[in-house]
Amino acid sequence: MATQKSRAWPLHEAREVGEDLITLLRPACERIEVAGSVRRQRPQVGDVELLAISKQVLIPTLMMTPDHLLAYVGLDVRTDELIAKGILDYRLNKRGSRTYGRWNKLLVHVPTGIPVDLFSTGAENWGMALFVRTGPKELNIRAMSRFRSLGLQGHAYGGVTGRDGEALPCPTEKVVFRLLQWPY
Repeated sequence: MATQKSRAWPLHEAREVGEDLITLLRPACERIEVAGSVRRQRPQVGDVELLAISKQVLIPTLMMTPDHLLAYVGLDVRTDELIAKGILDYRLNKRGSRTYGRWNKLLVHVPTGIPVDLFSTGAENWGMALFVRTGPKELNIRAMSRFRSLGLQGHAYGGVTGRDGEALPCPTEKVVFRLLQWPY
């Protein structure tokens, strides 16, 4: 298990790692893209952020009904394979513990040492998740404040909740900007 080192990498190195990982992870994904500072084209980046929608795969469960046989585990299985091959490894968060769940995996690209954050979402909230994961932090703070001023609630893992608590799907970034009443 690796600890994150505070360091920056040139954009071209981080972009190459992101593209390589997308190639390796794509078979397990409905959709996958680079986000964060690489997507924003920052000259120096601290990590590679990837956003993905995992493919559903059939898995046996205790409840053998059709609804319980489908799970979004394709990305989890493929990520575990890349860890076993030594391409990726777990990375500790700032508190010194491992973050490796369904929606957020902190990893490191072993050959380069570049930290990798792998986020998951569903198609209905792809746009909001991509918006948030691309950032930067200041834009996200502004957007969440704007949502509150409009009586809405934005969520870091995708989606927006309306005044009545109804989920407002955000399948594209264009929808997010429309809800924010900002030009796209």
